[in-house]
Amino acid sequence: MTMSVDLVLQRASGMVTPSRAEVVRLERIASKVRSLLETAFQKSAGVNPEISLGGSYAKGTWLKGSADIDYFLLFPSTYSRESLENEAIERCKLALSGHKIEMRFAEHPYVESFIEGVRVNLVPCYKVERGNWQSAADRSPYHARYIRERFNDEMKLEARLLKKFAKSSQVYGAEVKMQGFSGYVCEVLTLKFGNFKNVLDNLSKSSFSQVISVEQYDKELAASFKSALVILDPVDTTRNLGSAISTENVAKLVLRSRRFLSRPSISFFLEEERNRRSAGASPSKDLLSRTIIVTFRNDERSVDILWGQLKKSVRSLSSKLEDSGFNVLREKAVSDEKGESAFLFLLQEIKISDLQVRLGPEYFRQAEVEKYLAKNGGRSKLVWINDEGRFISLGEREGSNALAFLRESLSDKTRLEKLGLSKAIKEEISQSHRITLASGNVKSKPWLREGLRQLLSFE
Repeated sequence: MTMSVDLVLQRASGMVTPSRAEVVRLERIASKVRSLLETAFQKSAGVNPEISLGGSYAKGTWLKGSADIDYFLLFPSTYSRESLENEAIERCKLALSGHKIEMRFAEHPYVESFIEGVRVNLVPCYKVERGNWQSAADRSPYHARYIRERFNDEMKLEARLLKKFAKSSQVYGAEVKMQGFSGYVCEVLTLKFGNFKNVLDNLSKSSFSQVISVEQYDKELAASFKSALVILDPVDTTRNLGSAISTENVAKLVLRSRRFLSRPSISFFLEEERNRRSAGASPSKDLLSRTIIVTFRNDERSVDILWGQLKKSVRSLSSKLEDSGFNVLREKAVSDEKGESAFLFLLQEIKISDLQVRLGPEYFRQAEVEKYLAKNGGRSKLVWINDEGRFISLGEREGSNALAFLRESLSDKTRLEKLGLSKAIKEEISQSHRITLASGNVKSKPWLREGLRQLLSFE
């Protein structure tokens, strides 16, 4: 029996709303962190920043059991960028001394740690007038204030439902690895359309590059943005929040919205059930036999930096495969985020024809024709002019097996330099790598098995 939307949302509300005990606990931890920050900066001979609570906790829209506590350290605009990225960071580290500290990176570094199991982010930025941004983080205190001023308890619940729905759809999170819907984007969508159901209704009918804006905006500027959804930041309508969301993730949320509205179910809010279904799905042997895995060791570093390097490198290597005649259907970077990563390539064919057709210029372009014939005439099996008057040559392909192509390209220092990999990834691959077909045994590596499942399935 299909449940009504209202009944499903009533049940889901209890899944997303924090208990009173959780609220009290977070208040205590937030107060503790503020006290630590005040003490650390009082010891500094430099400028003391204004300490501002931000993020979903400050706005009252965090999901039950998964709150982050974000503090923004607002420095005057005269404070140097060098001091912001060094002196301020050192003071943040001092505040959290005794706790394991991780350095994270957005436009500039910030500090992350866990206190009593709660993630804490300390982010230096500038206290500036709206619109006079000096760093990307300068908008964040405005974001918190904007949402707080416009959200009542009912709106907070609607935003939480949307976040949970996006999370269970595996499209939630602004980090480089995910390229999904951030918490702030979910809040903006809720504010624009009024409630969770209206957001899904509008997403299900959305068109490519549809503009979504709470505030008045420059239509000419908005039309210049190229993303699956153009979601304008109400605090700064010259900024497109949608540019950080991949087209694939937009499409997934649109499809899930349609499915939920046509057949509402609490399962759309259950991450565990989705993971259980996914775990039981096995890619076909045919697809595995057409998938190449390039594994390599990597130095442990900030996950933001690592994923940026991995995504850039896998796209570049995929492009090189395409340039050499291999049809790459999908590519994906995966990692255990500790010391091992991999590139996955699903190809139409692992081995292609050893003959390659090279299209040349029209017969009347004398200089280009002479250059083309000088390069291709002697090494070609056949040269002719087609019905359009263009020269065509047929010659032997340099490499017809994708496995061999990758092995030669990644093992030869000169060729490796030309692949367009990020500097760090290139150095790590040059030290050691392994190239195999996915039809081999990857059961000992859950992170790799999960990456293959995502590459070779539609979620």
